[in-house]
Amino acid sequence: MQRSLLMLIACFLFYSNAAFTQTENTKIFNPTIKWQFILQNRFESSLTDSVDVQNKFNADPVNNNFRIRRAAIKTDLLLSEKITGTIRLQLPELKTSTPGKTIELAYANFKLKDGFQIRAGQFLVPFVLDELTPYDNLRMIDRGPTSILFVNSYLASYQPGVMIFGNLLKDKTPLNYYLAAVNASDRSVGYDDNSSKNILGRIEFTPIKGVRLAVTDQVIGLKDETGNSYSADISIQEKINSKVSLLIEGEYLNGTNVLSYNADTTAAKKIEDFNMGGYEAQALLKFDLNKKWCKLLEVGGKFENTDPLSSIDENEFSTITGNIAFNFLPDNNARLQLNFIHTDWKKPISGSDAIDAANMFVAQLQLKI
Repeated sequence: MQRSLLMLIACFLFYSNAAFTQTENTKIFNPTIKWQFILQNRFESSLTDSVDVQNKFNADPVNNNFRIRRAAIKTDLLLSEKITGTIRLQLPELKTSTPGKTIELAYANFKLKDGFQIRAGQFLVPFVLDELTPYDNLRMIDRGPTSILFVNSYLASYQPGVMIFGNLLKDKTPLNYYLAAVNASDRSVGYDDNSSKNILGRIEFTPIKGVRLAVTDQVIGLKDETGNSYSADISIQEKINSKVSLLIEGEYLNGTNVLSYNADTTAAKKIEDFNMGGYEAQALLKFDLNKKWCKLLEVGGKFENTDPLSSIDENEFSTITGNIAFNFLPDNNARLQLNFIHTDWKKPISGSDAIDAANMFVAQLQLKI
């Protein structure tokens, strides 16, 4: 009897331990997958004679256009509390000459603690405020022309590489840091075009609630030269009352125009002659209407000055954007944005002797699930 009782207790302990171990293992490894779909449909119309919908001179322009701006699928992988991953594809790129650009994000993330994380794969480079703002939550419909310049020189947007980052002083005055090494070349091809890598660091500091200050510096590794780019930006969020909030952002950017430098075949060219830069300021008022026809109304504007090549006189131009947006569902899940865009060039645009200003209307409907 005692032997049977001991055997019963032993079996109970064995199976209890097995069940406990299984529960613990399940707790440790309980992977989840989250999907997100984003669709942005757009109508564009040039309001200036002899200027097309790409803001370029054309004697017989296409002055209006419907198009799918984005159709993206995002997958978030949660393997454990410490190991995660993200994959995001943008579908329209499948039909272009660079199908490799279909992959926007494809990285693994290891979190040791809030103050130390490692990300490897293809991720968003921590540079240019417009680029760091998710495209489903852009203040205006589009990122600005200065942002496009830096992306075309592979200084921002999505790049393969490795990054260390973290959040320090989380409970007091949050301090975020980022340190990354990336290819900084065309991500649509499988290999880098040189052995040098871009090294960049960014620090974000929140001295008081609602105010974030940030600086970024990037060392640009070219085949036979070293360039540099840097930025400073500020973001202020203020709740005016229970129904109205205000967002103000600004940024200054400067750096090497890698695209122009690589295209120049002059033997005696100097990298310091290929600087580009710009600055911007934008403000957005958000009204929490919480009505059936509109949950959130956004009204705002943006000013931006862009200098594609500072060594060329009268090369810069400015852009003023007016924005109104209707959010029919929370979290921008159904959002209609209307933008009026005015561009002023210091000298007439290429191909024209007289056109130094142009107007554009853009409407975009976004669905997200």
